[in-house]
Amino acid sequence: MDALMATQEMFPYFDMLNGPTYVNLVKDFWVSAEVYDLEAAKAEELQAVTRDPSLRGKTRKEMGLEPFIQTEIRSAVMGIPITITEEVIAKACMVASTGRFLWNVNRTHPLLDSFKGVVLKGNSSTKLVDIDGQHRMLLKFMTECFFQKGGGSDQPSVDHKLVLYFLAAFDKINLPKYLMHHLCWAVKEGIRGKRKQIPCGRLLSEIFTQGKLLKTLRRNNLASDKTLRIKTGKMINGKTLQNMKIIKKFFPNEKDLKESTAQTELMKDFPPIYQERNPEVLAKLIADFVKESDIRRRAPEDTSSEARSSEATVIRSISPEATSPELTKYNVRSVQPRTLQPPSLQLCFHIKTRITITLLQTLFLFKWNRFEISSSKDKYQIRQKINGEESKLHARQVDVTTKFSTSLKSSINRDEDLENKY
Repeated sequence: MDALMATQEMFPYFDMLNGPTYVNLVKDFWVSAEVYDLEAAKAEELQAVTRDPSLRGKTRKEMGLEPFIQTEIRSAVMGIPITITEEVIAKACMVASTGRFLWNVNRTHPLLDSFKGVVLKGNSSTKLVDIDGQHRMLLKFMTECFFQKGGGSDQPSVDHKLVLYFLAAFDKINLPKYLMHHLCWAVKEGIRGKRKQIPCGRLLSEIFTQGKLLKTLRRNNLASDKTLRIKTGKMINGKTLQNMKIIKKFFPNEKDLKESTAQTELMKDFPPIYQERNPEVLAKLIADFVKESDIRRRAPEDTSSEARSSEATVIRSISPEATSPELTKYNVRSVQPRTLQPPSLQLCFHIKTRITITLLQTLFLFKWNRFEISSSKDKYQIRQKINGEESKLHARQVDVTTKFSTSLKSSINRDEDLENKY
């Protein structure tokens, strides 16, 4: 394994991974993260032309736009705008941005035959759990340290198989470029609502440290353990090899590597991740963020209080035992009008009251179910649920209306028979 990692020049990267992760900073970054790539730049140009048609055919400089140089991930942490590029990732990993990079290859790519020969030993039916221990460890590094899968299928994609082949064949990969591509993919998937896991938390934390964001937060008294929420990731050690059944028994040693929360030393030539502003300007940005975040923390409590209040109001308004005189007067369970009325009118009012309360109950349950599932299921399932509830509501309306019409006709016939009799 030493020879493989030496070829990849990744020892500094693995040393960096053993460090603190600032959970709250990573989450704050991920909430507003977006990818600024060639596609986004073209959309920006199209938007400028839509606002002013005279800009059509002009350069970005003539449109008043900044030149597009490279793909960036843009976000904000504690109110401070942050920009991450491949150069920033390469510097944080301490790995040169050189080597092999292949993506979006098809299943007929010739290198897949090489993957079959090197990793699977020429047998395409070999499962990945049955490959030799060294290649299984490379797969472990790839899924845990490079491309965090965050659940899903254990089978690597075609692109990941090529990465595994490069590692196993002592062919250096462009790790910073792969990490940048993976982060961009994760951000886009998160925006689409298809992914909830945040990858590369330790790498992002190191970028915040080397980019002097942490130093700025300390200057503004916002770098306490409670504010940052410091955590360390799990380690790949002899216990991992034992669980993978690569070795039979693991014997811990005092010299084994321990989890570290120590901050790494600052680099002098680390590329900037935010604009160097006056400290007073940065303090103002952070203060505005803290003020807004306090408002956001209070807002859900007020909203939930109002929601509970309105919910209770709805429940009271449709309850058969409601204390309101109007509803008690014509209760579903015992309709007792104060004045004697013809049987047909009594029945009509009874059915009308039942229809109103039944529809209210159905509508309330429908809205409650929609609210309940919106917090745990995706938009497609919500749409299916809404369609199903609307169909049930319509069917119940038709059923109640039919029963009302039938009962009304029979009541009118009964009244006519009574009039003819007397």
